[in-house]
Amino acid sequence: MKTFVDQWQQLRKKGKAKYILIHGLLLWGLPMSLVANTYLHFRGGIPWTPMIYYTTPIFLTFSLLFGLFMWKFLENRYNKLK
Repeated sequence: MKTFVDQWQQLRKKGKAKYILIHGLLLWGLPMSLVANTYLHFRGGIPWTPMIYYTTPIFLTFSLLFGLFMWKFLENRYNKLK
């Protein structure tokens, strides 16, 4: 079983931008946007089109910030363990 240090070394090799785009935008931001838009449509009765135009850019912006935060957090953890 790989340790955190081994896994993080492999992710670091791919680069910061790729990590933020994949783990922040694709793996967190898009699913969260879909879930939130679906919830707001069915539970809130908000029409799809205006809601998607407003919420999707907000989620995508925050997902990039989330990816950056996670990169910094994991980098600090890696430096402490190394």
